[in-house]
Amino acid sequence: MRAAARILALSLVLPWALATPVLASAATPARPVAAPGLDRIKHIFVIVQEGHSFDNYFGTYPGVAGLGPKTGVPASLTNPAAGTVTAHHLTQVRTSPLDNSARAAAAALNLGHMNGFAAAQQGLPGAGQLALGYYNAQEIPYYWALAHRFALADEFFSSDLGGSIPNHQYLVAAQTWTPATAGAALPNVPTIFNQLDSKGVSWGYFVAQYRTHLAQGRQSSLVPQVPVLGLSNIAGNPGDLARVQDLTGLYSDLVHGHLPAVNYVVQPGATERAPGNIAQGQVATVGLINAIMRSQYWGSSAVLLTWSDWGGWYDGVVPPTVGGVSDGFRVPLLIVSPFVRPGTIFSQTADFGSILQFIQAVYGLPPLTSREASSGSLLGAFDLQGAARAPSPVPMGTLPASVASHGSVVQVFIAYTIPGLLILVLVIYALWGRGAGPAPLLRRRA
Repeated sequence: MRAAARILALSLVLPWALATPVLASAATPARPVAAPGLDRIKHIFVIVQEGHSFDNYFGTYPGVAGLGPKTGVPASLTNPAAGTVTAHHLTQVRTSPLDNSARAAAAALNLGHMNGFAAAQQGLPGAGQLALGYYNAQEIPYYWALAHRFALADEFFSSDLGGSIPNHQYLVAAQTWTPATAGAALPNVPTIFNQLDSKGVSWGYFVAQYRTHLAQGRQSSLVPQVPVLGLSNIAGNPGDLARVQDLTGLYSDLVHGHLPAVNYVVQPGATERAPGNIAQGQVATVGLINAIMRSQYWGSSAVLLTWSDWGGWYDGVVPPTVGGVSDGFRVPLLIVSPFVRPGTIFSQTADFGSILQFIQAVYGLPPLTSREASSGSLLGAFDLQGAARAPSPVPMGTLPASVASHGSVVQVFIAYTIPGLLILVLVIYALWGRGAGPAPLLRRRA
């Protein structure tokens, strides 16, 4: 019933005078059987941050299908006198939280008109205005620098309108499920990790502050972001459960040469979901990607950095229908690899199923679900026939002017200095234990 309602809703899309959405085609190409040169990729990193739409982070990035000069939505869908909320630049690295629930998403979508984003936040004072805010290179310079150096997908969607929890589930299983209540038996849902086990392919699920959660008996609180902890076929298997580790283990693996083939990363302690500090999350995430680039694994790696859901923020592209079900709102995807040309804007319609599909293509695995099999391919973003690029780490020594002027001294110190020092300490620690000293729809940005 819900799937049919979504299909009907998207079929009723009408132009609206104040908003300027770019319509995305629901059609997806046939899944490629193989790609010459794909065997050059031997290590995959799926890094998932939290709660931002594409337009909120990259809507003003040059050359993308993003925000227009007059992008706006009604402040109220029932009271025309309430006026219009227009897209505006945000300079705060922290904001009030927004409603990203399934209810709010349906209200924002508004039968495909894409004009309910302000109205969807009416229960939170000031949130309707906030929902049309966006960031740019002043607040998230390291993410924009990654886009300049590698590839940015501007037609990439989350897989569910229901917020973070179902999308984290989809990222590992190509479907969603109802988490078990306290005391109930854990569900058994086939995941990409079970597929990798069947092929003898190593994997790791790295979680920031995982050791702290275990020590404090709070492992269950991580299930929303680490859904495999709530599945009997992973959590009930000691060998697989041991593959869920603290993020420090990934840094150690990069240095010691024990890196799994497929690596998932989530950062509950540095989430960018409002009211989280986007500067802190940015530093932690790009610092990790820089560490990958400086490691022995760079020449055979593909890093896929995305955001779990829209977070309540505006986006102007109607979600496509994949396998008869509507995707969620558009989110950023940065593709970082020695096999990606710099400044690429990848405009193939894709979603979280495309990430799973990519892993399956590299390791010769079938799709988990029919819907995932219908997702667009990410392979067109790669140049697998060309020479591998040298690493291009993002310089991280300069504070954005907006953060320096709008954040307090304490906020700036926490957001920029502590994560950087933590990364340095982790690398030194790993080296110390080793006994060593410190160590095809492509657009090119004009």
